[in-house]
Amino acid sequence: MSTVTNFTTALTLPPIAILASAAAELVEATTDRAEINSLNKAALMLHAGVAPTPTSGGFLIESRTRALVHRISTLHGCGCEAGSKNKACWHAALIRIIERAQTRTMPTLAPVLSLGERIALQRRAQIELDECFA
Repeated sequence: MSTVTNFTTALTLPPIAILASAAAELVEATTDRAEINSLNKAALMLHAGVAPTPTSGGFLIESRTRALVHRISTLHGCGCEAGSKNKACWHAALIRIIERAQTRTMPTLAPVLSLGERIALQRRAQIELDECFA
């Protein structure tokens, strides 16, 4: 006999004011135009009510332009076209904003290195590596 473990399929988001503040803080912390654009689009999507769905190994977010669902993996980042090329994408930026906001509303849940931070570090490392071979 197998046991099925129930888990929540909805993510409880912090209030939009805290999400917007976290997004603004992340925008202020960078000068990378692509990263700023991805953070701004993610903030707009949060204001529009878009929320990721937690799943095993990451999150799922519907594409806003096509009939697709993108997976933001805790190991590999976002699987969208931009994310798979180690470029900034709003899907991963949305996770970064939520994680930053959650550290304000639930500080005991703050990870040592968040998914968003890991994705950003991976992206920066890939850019530096690409520059070495350009």
